[in-house]
Amino acid sequence: MYVRFVQFKLGSGKRSAAEAVADKVIPAIRKQPGCDRSEFFVDDAAGEYGFFVLWASRQAADAAASVITPILMPALAAAGGAASIRLFEVYEPKQ
Repeated sequence: MYVRFVQFKLGSGKRSAAEAVADKVIPAIRKQPGCDRSEFFVDDAAGEYGFFVLWASRQAADAAASVITPILMPALAAAGGAASIRLFEVYEPKQ
């Protein structure tokens, strides 16, 4: 399993602009093969926003990037932000 974190800063009080980005991007992500979960997160006071996506595999995450990036980048540009995008492998501790 992999997790992709997308974080962007728009400035405090820009929640509606950040939600507009989420409204365009999150539904498209959730339709992608291998997407297990995608959620939006907010720190409106700090003006920081973003979302994470749990992917079944690195291949699913990489394949979705080619579909999602052309949706994400214009939405972020319209909101006045740029994103930090990271992909991590998820380690599940043994019990």
